[in-house]
Amino acid sequence: MIKRPQLLGWMLMLAVTSIGCQNNELASFSMDEELSSKLNLSSAAADVSVNSYTDTSTYINSGFSFLNPSQIDKNRQAIGGNAYTEVYGFNIPEENRVRGIRWNTDDETTSIWRPQGIAGFTKDGVRYLLVSWYAKDDAEHKGSRITLIDISPSSSTYLTYRHILLVQPDIPASTTTYSQYGSYAPLNVHAGGIAYFKGKIYLSSTNLGVRVFDLNKIIEVSTGDTTNEKCGKDANGNLFAFNYRYILPQIGYQKINNASPFSTIQVNDEGTQFWTGQYYAGSADAAIVPKVFGFPVDTNGTLQNTGIVAVAPKNSLFTNNHAHGIQGVFRKGNRTWLSCTGSPSNSYGSNARLARYTDGTDDTVRYRWPYGAESLYYESQYNYLWSLTEYEPNAGAHNGSQVNRCIFAVDFSKYE
Repeated sequence: MIKRPQLLGWMLMLAVTSIGCQNNELASFSMDEELSSKLNLSSAAADVSVNSYTDTSTYINSGFSFLNPSQIDKNRQAIGGNAYTEVYGFNIPEENRVRGIRWNTDDETTSIWRPQGIAGFTKDGVRYLLVSWYAKDDAEHKGSRITLIDISPSSSTYLTYRHILLVQPDIPASTTTYSQYGSYAPLNVHAGGIAYFKGKIYLSSTNLGVRVFDLNKIIEVSTGDTTNEKCGKDANGNLFAFNYRYILPQIGYQKINNASPFSTIQVNDEGTQFWTGQYYAGSADAAIVPKVFGFPVDTNGTLQNTGIVAVAPKNSLFTNNHAHGIQGVFRKGNRTWLSCTGSPSNSYGSNARLARYTDGTDDTVRYRWPYGAESLYYESQYNYLWSLTEYEPNAGAHNGSQVNRCIFAVDFSKYE
């Protein structure tokens, strides 16, 4: 039997708990965030370093004409409105949803390409999203690509998009699945995350660090059935890219030491740092402590080798209270938002969570997040936090024959 003082204590505790777990918030930490916000408890990453920028652009210095995003013919139509609520494992509370996009049927069901990273920018009054993909199975030799999507409702090309193949200067010694010519070749990386900064794209490269692309140096190439299995510039000057109409060449890279694997990358809210995350699965790699790293960036977009910081977010859903399954990061002030997958528990049909971590605290605050969620992108003008999901039907994942693949945005104020 519970005595009256004990009963009152239990009632008070339950009331506090219910306040802390309302709506879509799934868990919270016990430490006082107000106190923590006054402390900068991220640590200097003494063993992490960034090599000087390596310019790889000489291979496109002559013989090529360049286009910018506004000059690209977007040939595919996405689906807008509330279509994203129909995909498998989409569990965002309705009051938090602000935008939703689904690919056309071919792209939301293809098994040879998977979307991973997301970023965005505005040019000439038009809002764009950028999405990175990696090729798999029979298309693995094609490497990686980005998609340029018009998301301005007032635009004449609203919700149209175009895939653009990513290329680099290192030519394979030999190929067996396609014809490789000179000048450029596919970029075979996972393309786990992308960031946009002053006209350039920064692609997280799993073991290298960051690869850089100039969005004003898109190149138009030859298309047609005869180009399906060709890549590069042939002896007659013809340009090929597996029947893709456009390529985007890598112009440089920066190697980062002792901070791999690089599963994602994003610019912080203040525009002063690139933040990367390490993906480790919570079951197989339980003893590993995943970290996120902040790299100061100068006005030219070059990562600096000083002032690097490291944060090891906590997440009590995983063994040893570490934040495993990091697919995306966004940083604002002394807080990090993490898109995490592979949780040992489900929430409304998904084992993913959006986790908010304040430096130095004992745990994250966690929210519902769709199944298969990947990277994060913050569109500050509208206070939207964007993400995307990756799985095609029959992918060997929990979605079975159902479509999981979509792009969505939430009201960021609900997650601060």
